[in-house]
Amino acid sequence: MGRGRPKKPVPPPPTSELKTTPTSKPTTSKTVADQASSSTSATIVVEKTPIVLPSSHSANPPNNEDRKLWVDVLKDNRNPGKGRSMKYVAPKLVDGNVEVEIEVSDIESELNFWASSLILYVIGGNLSMNALKNFMTRSWNFVPLPDMYYNEEGYFILRFNSFSDRDDVLMKGPYTIRNMPVLIREWNPDFKLKEDFLRTLPLWIKLPQLPLYLWGEMSLNKIGSALGIPLVTDECTANMLRVSYARILVEMDITKELPEEITIRDKDGNKLQQAIEYEWKL
Repeated sequence: MGRGRPKKPVPPPPTSELKTTPTSKPTTSKTVADQASSSTSATIVVEKTPIVLPSSHSANPPNNEDRKLWVDVLKDNRNPGKGRSMKYVAPKLVDGNVEVEIEVSDIESELNFWASSLILYVIGGNLSMNALKNFMTRSWNFVPLPDMYYNEEGYFILRFNSFSDRDDVLMKGPYTIRNMPVLIREWNPDFKLKEDFLRTLPLWIKLPQLPLYLWGEMSLNKIGSALGIPLVTDECTANMLRVSYARILVEMDITKELPEEITIRDKDGNKLQQAIEYEWKL
């Protein structure tokens, strides 16, 4: 018999993405590495999306060599040789109770590391990291994409390369994902989801047909302070490029009824009922 053609190698079947399903919702926060060690507790889809593991708190953004896949983290998370060595520091004994005393120098590098971050929370749904990355790629293409960190309480921490990138994203809101409101705010070291996100929110407010003599810095500060804590105006308001309405960002308590108008008394004692419009409401 003659020689036939050699058989072509058959490629292996494609592997499917690994997904995890939550079994419980913990009440405490964890680090990225801790989250990965419990494969059934995180409300995320484990996809082949690069994440950043902060092996050292550096002010410079990590490069591609610092990135790992979630599947790699899950597989080798508890390897002692890849962790950070620790040492004993004697705690203090106060009135018979052991207390851990943290000094400013202990947390300075961590505060600097997270200072340019935003916290993102989506009302009405759980997002995978890949879904959030796709959203940021489409909606935030005017800045470099931030590093993503997921907290098991259901929110993301987004660490930007600079404060200006963070502020640009914050200024161009509000945002939605799949018709679900996206809540974002600056990170702070005392952040608590239920107290900060589910009670107070930064809301963009329009003041339609606000008289032009009330567009000064102090006047807008007073108007915003009557509603909550004023944060910033948009560019058109700051430079009076659009005079049909002023637009300000105010941190407000959303557990209370949001006012639809405010009373302004001018220098002659005349009262003006100024309408208020919200770009997003619960």
